[in-house]
Amino acid sequence: MRRLPVTTSLALAALRQPRRRVLASAASTGLLLPFAGRMPAALAQTTGTPSVATAATVADAVPDWPIPEGHFYTQTAPETAPKDTGFTVDNAGGIGLWRDYRTLGGPAQLGYPVSSRFDTGGETYQATQAALLSWNAAAGRVEIHPVFRTLAEIDLDGLLEARGIPPTDPELIEDPALPDETRLSWLTNPYLAIAYRGAAEGDGQRRYGLPMSRPLRYGPYLAQRFDNAVLQLWLDDVSGISAGTVTLAQVGELLREVELIPEHALQPHAAPAPRPAPIPPTAIVPAVAGAAPASQVNGKHLVVSLSRQWFFAYEDGRLEYNGPVTTGRPELLTPVGRFTIMSRSSPFTFVSPWGRGSPFWYETATSSYAMQITSNGIFLHDAPWRPYNGPGTNVPHTDPDGVWRTGSHGCINMRLGDAAWTFRWAPVGTRVDVIS
Repeated sequence: MRRLPVTTSLALAALRQPRRRVLASAASTGLLLPFAGRMPAALAQTTGTPSVATAATVADAVPDWPIPEGHFYTQTAPETAPKDTGFTVDNAGGIGLWRDYRTLGGPAQLGYPVSSRFDTGGETYQATQAALLSWNAAAGRVEIHPVFRTLAEIDLDGLLEARGIPPTDPELIEDPALPDETRLSWLTNPYLAIAYRGAAEGDGQRRYGLPMSRPLRYGPYLAQRFDNAVLQLWLDDVSGISAGTVTLAQVGELLREVELIPEHALQPHAAPAPRPAPIPPTAIVPAVAGAAPASQVNGKHLVVSLSRQWFFAYEDGRLEYNGPVTTGRPELLTPVGRFTIMSRSSPFTFVSPWGRGSPFWYETATSSYAMQITSNGIFLHDAPWRPYNGPGTNVPHTDPDGVWRTGSHGCINMRLGDAAWTFRWAPVGTRVDVIS
């Protein structure tokens, strides 16, 4: 039988490296990363809401923060690593890793970085929990590297299968030039097909590549292998995972185990900029937020103040939480009025309703937590592309990182931790008052 062709110089480099380690067990390969897009209601009733395990949670300290030209993450640094060490994703040297990491979904879809950027064979890479990012210099953009084609080329299919990852389909081994339509026809499971086609608002081929296998069952889950990823549909409840959840194999861990990532790139480093001081959840900063507006509403109640660029969460009139926001720019003001949370999605992918010729057009982007409050698309949501929130951020301004920005397109942008807290706290039906 013929072997698949070598896909990149990364595979060739791997052939020269000793592989002293073994792959992690199947139990460690599942990364809870819900797919982008919306699951149809009929299917959502069957499968339930996918869990989210890679988005940041509210913590005593800020786990990640903006730096010049990028962002710094501590979430994947080993517990034994020095404090405030982690991995940087940035645009240094004109390589837009940070730009495209966000465009491709950021932590919600790709997981956190597990390595620094590294060069192999003249190409630049960076590993995340769920993908290997590769800089395409000719196209000027990041591509998702076909990791599982590379692993097939260096003869690791047998080892992968022993760990619950399907081997390359014999038909593809026999004819590596199979038409795309043939390989796409292997998407026979409706849930895996929805997960695939929902990625990056329909650009499943860019995110996952083409199928390399048909769906195969491994104990409690059904797995399907793609060029860039492995999707797992859990058929049974297991610890921490509900039946119906779609997860991704931990690509970063696999690459580390087979030593495709240089050792130096796996070592967390000190932050290029200091960790910002956290704002305690219930603390009001008088100079910024002023006295909290009163709430006479029974139950849970959110208030967004446009003049203060601040939100307040109450329960039975008691202030529970508050934080900075960024609302609509002068041309696209956030509407004032009484609303309710109509729906909640985690993650959620935003697609510009304006054409590319419009001054309001924006690239497709994904938020980890989104709560819709109007029928015409106003949401409370985190905005990983916006490193600063609070007073003055809703009008044209220059942020501390030196970048010119303005307000949102009408949505209420929140910090990731604040959006995570609000998403868990506020169910559908929660009253939201937007005041001047």
